Amino acid sequence: MNEFQREAANFFHSVVQRERHEFFDVDDDAKWLPEFQSNDARCMCPPFMGNNYKKRGLVIVPINPGGGNETSEIRNSGDSLLYPIIHKFKSQKTSVENFYWEYFVPNFEIVMKTYPIYQKMMPILEAAKVNLDDICYFNFLPYRGKANKYPKSKRDMENIIPNCIEKFVKPALNFLDPSLIVAFGKQVDIYIEDFWGDFNFARISWNRDRAPKPSVINEREQSINLLEDWSKRRHV
Repeated sequence: MNEFQREAANFFHSVVQRERHEFFDVDDDAKWLPEFQSNDARCMCPPFMGNNYKKRGLVIVPINPGGGNETSEIRNSGDSLLYPIIHKFKSQKTSVENFYWEYFVPNFEIVMKTYPIYQKMMPILEAAKVNLDDICYFNFLPYRGKANKYPKSKRDMENIIPNCIEKFVKPALNFLDPSLIVAFGKQVDIYIEDFWGDFNFARISWNRDRAPKPSVINEREQSINLLEDWSKRRHV
């Protein structure tokens, strides 16, 4: 464990101490908080940083955490492994660095590969010639929404997104200092363009639209080309 990794673990530990109410508006209980597994929904998953990540690396930023269960308190297999670790990381008083690197990181990698989003992310990793060990990954809105909802209306975005930027995303990116960010979903681009006027990181947008329309295919091809160019420059 190097000094940057120690700093990352402690920084991420400080970040997850921020509570859900600091991000959502007064409608949280009625509109956003999942009815089931609400205890997990109130606990922020720390950013994942692979063992090989260094500053000027690649960061992938999806919209919000998916998963959970809208009909039962029973966790799926991935959450059953990961969320007890997330809760323990948040409550750690000592050995924060060891816990993050010995328990959270390897188990996040295991669980991530079981989630559907991982397969959707594979073209990005392949084009950039990286794997999970090389990247950082975290959600722009770091808490689950009811039925996996996230802010789309102007009012909802105005109430929630500035909180995400100032209290979480901007500090995280400033710490990680990436050379490239992948906005993993067009909604992430909307959040940045509408609410982050001084955004100064290089960014590629990845269209996650499920419909294989020609426009979607074309956008993904352009993104792949940009990722391949980034990878070539990285290895020069």
